[in-house]
Amino acid sequence: MANFIVDDIKRVLGGDNHLSKLILINAGVFLVLNILLAFIDDDLFLLSLVGLPAGIGDWIFRFWTLGTYMFVHEGFFHLLFNLLWLYWFGRIMADLYTHARVLQTYLYGGLAGGILYLLFASIPGMPVGSFLIGASGGVLAVMVATATLMPEYQMNLMFIGPVRIKYIALVGFILSTILDFNVNTGGKIAHIGGAAFGLYYGLQLRRGNEITDGLNRFFLGVLGMFKSKPKMRVVHKNTSSSSDPIGGMTAEERQRKTDEILDKISKSGYDSLSKAEKDFLFKVSNH
Repeated sequence: MANFIVDDIKRVLGGDNHLSKLILINAGVFLVLNILLAFIDDDLFLLSLVGLPAGIGDWIFRFWTLGTYMFVHEGFFHLLFNLLWLYWFGRIMADLYTHARVLQTYLYGGLAGGILYLLFASIPGMPVGSFLIGASGGVLAVMVATATLMPEYQMNLMFIGPVRIKYIALVGFILSTILDFNVNTGGKIAHIGGAAFGLYYGLQLRRGNEITDGLNRFFLGVLGMFKSKPKMRVVHKNTSSSSDPIGGMTAEERQRKTDEILDKISKSGYDSLSKAEKDFLFKVSNH
């Protein structure tokens, strides 16, 4: 049985389902962290090694925490609610805009929230706590970006029925961020940073602008510095620059049809699509 579980974990981590990867990594970090906390007396010391410190001066000596803090949860319900929000909205975004965009929205939203936290934490007297942990910045980015891209998309809520996700996202943001701002102020500042990125990213993507391309190239370049380069590479020349493997469509035709389908979803919901339209979206998302 243990081998089956390990195989499933390897399959998820090695596949293209980035939403499942994010959920699995957050849950795994939570489990390992709480096991370690059970054997360590100084909880704050361990958390400070992976949590984002309150101030740019301290962060310089723990620069890695800008990437680690967004996967760290100490409390079970903190983890649970973050992963539920991430799953509900991330699944919608992944189905229509690919898993890759869920991943980059989460990561860049988390970075935006962390950077805003660092800036505010550097203001003398700002009550932001000693460090920041939690996926909320990245989760809020995914939630707001999804609602911005498909504001009329409906989710069925228990005891309520179908509700447009733009209202669900708005209520979620108010409850988690605006109310009682003097409680967990540092975390709520990170929420605002993540939500702001999600809003901007969603608006730009609706206009056809992929604002993360430059950041993607930068981070891939940094990662490439630590990888050994192959001695020889085989390049297959594409003799048809304007064609696309999806039904022989050009890139412009594919984008136009995708926009038409997404507009239909925005107005009438995903269930209004024909089987051919659903199949087309599936092929595009995996292309």
